[in-house]
Parts: sequence; C-alpha cells; structure tokens
Amino acid sequence: MVRRWKWVSAAVMILTVMGCNSSAVDPDMPGAGPSQSEIVVLNSLSKTIQQFNIIDGKLETFGTAIQLGANYDGEALDFVSDVWVTSTSQFGGSQIIFGSFATGEQAITTFPGDLGPLADAGKPTIVLDAAATIGAFVPARAEDAIYVAFPGQSEAQRMVEETGTFMVRAMPAGDFIIGLDANLDDDAGTFAPLGPPKMILYEFRNGDFFDDLEITGAFGATDALIAQDELVFLAGGSFDPVTFQPAGDGKMALINMSDRGIRDLYDIGGNGISMEPGRNGLLYMVRTKGPDTYETDVLTFNFFTGEFDRGPENPIQPKDSDGSDLSCWVMSALITGELLCVTFEAASQGRLVLLDSDALFVDQIPVGAGATDIIIRN
Repeated sequence: MVRRWKWVSAAVMILTVMGCNSSAVDPDMPGAGPSQSEIVVLNSLSKTIQQFNIIDGKLETFGTAIQLGANYDGEALDFVSDVWVTSTSQFGGSQIIFGSFATGEQAITTFPGDLGPLADAGKPTIVLDAAATIGAFVPARAEDAIYVAFPGQSEAQRMVEETGTFMVRAMPAGDFIIGLDANLDDDAGTFAPLGPPKMILYEFRNGDFFDDLEITGAFGATDALIAQDELVFLAGGSFDPVTFQPAGDGKMALINMSDRGIRDLYDIGGNGISMEPGRNGLLYMVRTKGPDTYETDVLTFNFFTGEFDRGPENPIQPKDSDGSDLSCWVMSALITGELLCVTFEAASQGRLVLLDSDALFVDQIPVGAGATDIIIRN
C-alpha cells in the first residue's frame, strides 16, 4: 500500500540549522581571498569534504576539510547554494546528512523504525517545494522505498513503497518522481543482476506508481540526469562473480520523457564508473578500459546535438604530468573548457588534477582517500 504524501515545512528553517548563507571570508577585507569555494571533492574513505579554488591557473585549498564522522561510507553529494546533502549506507547506519559549505555545520536525519539503520540509503537528490523549502529525495535500497528528508527533522518520511529491487536514485521531473532501479539481488547478498534495470515513474502528488520502462540489454544502474526532454541513463554494467573484474558491458540509454521510450542505447565499451555534467554543456562519462577497474578513460556527450563528441571509439585519455595515462574516477569541466579529474586511491591520498581542454596536465593538489564525487559550484 502506498502512503499518501505531501510537502511539509521543515521543523527548523534551513538557515537556522545551517547558519546564514554568508561567505567564510569577507571579500572587503584587505588581502582577502575568494568568498566561497568553486570546487568541492567528497572523499569516501577519508570521510571528508574538501573545498578548492583556481587562482591564477593553480589549484588552491579553500578553508578546512569538513569531517563527516566515523560511520560515514557514502559516495555522492548533491547541493543547492550553500547547502549540501549526502548519505550513509546500512553499513554506516543509514543516515542522511545535510550541511553547510560555509560553516561546516551538519544536521543528521535518520530512517524511521527499529530497522531504520538497515534502510541502506542511496544517492540523495536535493529538491525544493513551492515555498523554496530545501529537502532531499533518498532511495532506501534495502527497503525498496523512496523517502524525503528535511534538515532539522529527526526522521525521513516514506514517500513511495514497493519501488523495485534495488533503487539507486530518485529525482523530481515535473509531475513525476523518477526512480532508477538497478534490479540487483541485494536480498541474497550477491548483487547479481535479476534482469534489466528500469526507469520507474511515480506521481509526485501521492507517490503512486504510474509507469515503468525496462532498459533491455543493459545491466545495473549507476546514475541518470535530465537534459531538456530526455533522460540520460548510465547502466554501469556487470562484474565477474568470482574475480569481480568489470565485464565491459556498460550502456548509456537516451530516454524520451514525452513518450517514455528509448531513443538510443549505446554500448560504451567498458563499465560505467561515473557521469557528471560539465559547465561547458558536455556530459563527462568515465568508463573502465580492459579488466582493471582503476584504468579508465572518458567519453563526452553533447546535450545540444544529442550525440557523442568523444564516443567509445574515440575517448579522451587524460594525461599526467609526465605524459603517462591518467585514470580518473570522476571528471567534470569548467565553463572555460578546462577539465577537472579526481583520482581514486584506497590506501593513500588521491589527487584533484586540473587539465586543459585537450586533457593535458596543468596542475594538481592532494585530496583524501577514496575520492568519489566532485561538485563545481559556479
């Protein structure tokens, strides 16, 4: 049975919880630097958020690292203005964390009931209601449900039940909520594909099921975003059940939201690791190359033409300072076309690398271990 749901005001206004949206540095002070960060990196294993700026063509640290707590194990951030949100899985106790870039303050929201810590929160998505109240849609993978959370409220509210088998994203789209079901077997603990991933639509006003679409020929669901009237769906692909090596069968689907049909399904020639929109109108998709998850290159998709600029047969291969291949975990771009690459290191510090528009090395700065997400704020 689907519970009826409607927007409610947060119990504590966001500016009260987070502090006002003022800058960390007064730009009128003599010698003061930028008033806010331009680039944000999430370090899953180091459990920190770091902020950076580009000054005179060089990467510079902004402020101090935001500590996320000993139980943190999330892998993604979303944000609006000064407010960010992330989440922890069931291994970390299934929490939703809101915070402020400027002040570092944080507010934690849990899932209801005795089994709330086992809800297994997925990637959160910031949403705003008609009164500009900030909230977040959060999929609960173990509960096969979608929740909404607000800063200052102790518990999230269940919006949608019976969502599928492994819901990884939930996003607003007009009169609907879009759910991404990876269709993986988490009940048995194998996380093997049970069938094709799905895009599922629910009515925004009450959470009722409306329609779904199977991405036939694909495996898993990594991420999605909406570009005009199309949904870009990254199905990351499958892994060998014994060696856990990537099978190289990732797909990208373009879904027309008007008729809810697949316009194109692309074989990306590897497993999809991440997908980020650049500020220059291109989508940057990091994929594996060969059997090693840590060796990657990058595809670019043009939102305006609806086609790849650099496709599976002609990928971008970023270059390190010595000219060797640079493997990124996530990539995005500035409005100038310069590229930002984050490397993933499990046992040591990773790097935030600034590249020119040809993906050649310009500068770098250390980040924490297990860097998995990047945000460009301007």
